[in-house]
Amino acid sequence: MQAMNTNILQNVPDNPDSTKRYLFYLHGLIVEEAGIRPKSEEHGYYEYELIREELAKEGFIVISEVREKGTEIKPYAEKIASQVKQLLANRVSPSNITIVGASRGGAIGAFISTMLREEEVNYVFLAGLFKKYLKDKDLKLYGNVLSIHDRSDKLSITPALYFQRSEGLGKFEEIVLSLDIGHGLVYKPYREWIDPMLEWLKVANANVGKQSAN
Repeated sequence: MQAMNTNILQNVPDNPDSTKRYLFYLHGLIVEEAGIRPKSEEHGYYEYELIREELAKEGFIVISEVREKGTEIKPYAEKIASQVKQLLANRVSPSNITIVGASRGGAIGAFISTMLREEEVNYVFLAGLFKKYLKDKDLKLYGNVLSIHDRSDKLSITPALYFQRSEGLGKFEEIVLSLDIGHGLVYKPYREWIDPMLEWLKVANANVGKQSAN
């Protein structure tokens, strides 16, 4: 029997270690609807557990759970925002907190950003900044924001429109990959999105350090 990875949790620990880096992983809709390893006819298996494990290997305490079917976006965003506040209350630096939202998880992440309004928390949107949610005029992004999607994604992903309406951004960037796997990008722990994310987080957190020193 495989040992459970102690760096993968469903919720924030009661006494979080303030020296650690924490990453919330918010999965796509298909996991919510069809379970922990669902299969899409177009994209194959959604490797939720492999994604969590790969992120934990990079040194993060990964906080992630399978959402219940029919989960509403805003109430769930409030739940995660309260967990982020718990970390902050325990003196975890906001620059050591990253929220990775894939597809519908990205929509949840956007509302978390709006709710928290924290300048140094990091947000990574994997094919998750959908045009349709911009109908909510209060939806604005705060903190450091990275958007990654594949150029062949058929969904309406519009990071630039989010950036234009958001005054509280720190470092922000859009990366468009040329894998031509469409929305399948979010289904597996591809190094093509993990490596740029890690590099971007280094730069974003270095900028925070410089600002603190000034």
